[in-house]
Amino acid sequence: MYIHIGGARAVREREIIGCFDMDGRVMSDTTVEFLKKCEKEGKTSSADSDLPRSFVLTDGGVIFSHISTAAIKNR
Repeated sequence: MYIHIGGARAVREREIIGCFDMDGRVMSDTTVEFLKKCEKEGKTSSADSDLPRSFVLTDGGVIFSHISTAAIKNR
């Protein structure tokens, strides 16, 4: 099954490791360091050009999405 995560992006459900909120109050220093490392390694992409509200961790990298984690979870 595919999950729509914003824009024209859909990801196979079995590839998703987790969905995480991008709220600055919630993100820890460890999460920020992890995202920076993924970006340096070229393992990040965006579902669309809007400001990201969440990110989806997959077995292939990180995808930023403008859709909230709650909305992605309900799909």
